[in-house]
Order: sequence, then structure tokens, then C-alpha cells
Amino acid sequence: RSYIFAHDQIQHAAYSLIPENEQGRLHKHIGDLVLKHIPDNRVNDVLFIVVDQLNRGVSFIEEDERMELAMLNLKAGEKAMSLATFLISASYLKAGIGMLCEGHWEKYYDLSLRLYSLYAEAEYCNGCFQEVGHITGV
Repeated sequence: RSYIFAHDQIQHAAYSLIPENEQGRLHKHIGDLVLKHIPDNRVNDVLFIVVDQLNRGVSFIEEDERMELAMLNLKAGEKAMSLATFLISASYLKAGIGMLCEGHWEKYYDLSLRLYSLYAEAEYCNGCFQEVGHITGV
């Protein structure tokens, strides 16, 4: 069954009825459900939706799920880069960097390098040279 709101204001009003402290949990649940029920060969079709939902529910992400979400943010960042949407790409990549655990350079070197490198590239494309210098340590 599919429901659609007749107007954005109705959707906003319905969303505002959800207590703020439950909204993140709901977003995480939605992201998890989409990931669980989408065939592996279709994940890329809904990647932005899934990652947006999971990022909005980040406060409810368990420690062991953080690296998986970092990887999903990397995939979303790569997809956004391929579409030349550099601001969006940078936001996904920055979120992915935020998911990295303590000691990530030792434990998850390839993932860390890819996130940081692509984030620097996206910010370069956005003209944010100070951020590029900060992230690259230049």
C-alpha cells in the first residue's frame, strides 16, 4: 500500500506530531527497512534515500554499524561526484568521516583514505580551498 500527501504542508504537519526525540529513531528505522527489503542490485537506485534516512538517525546508530554507514556515505559521495553535485557529495563524505571510529587510520585505512581524499576533491570543486587545506593538512 502506498500513501502520498496531498500537500507538503500536510506532510510537515504530520511529521511535526512525531516527538523530536523519536524522529531520529524513525529515520534510522526507515533507512534500515529500505536496505533490508531492496534487492542488492537495486541499492544504488535508492542510495541517496537510504543514506539520508540513516544520517538523520545517526544518534541511534550502534557502534558496530558506524563503519557500514561510513561506507554507505562514501558510496553516496562517489555517486554524487559522478553526477557533478559537489556540495551534496561533500556533505555525504563529511558525514562518512564523522562516522569513523577512534584509530580509524590503522583499522580502516582504505576507507579513511578514500573518504578524506574524495572529500578534499569535492571541496576543491566547490572552491572551499581553506577546507581542502585543513582536511589535507596543508
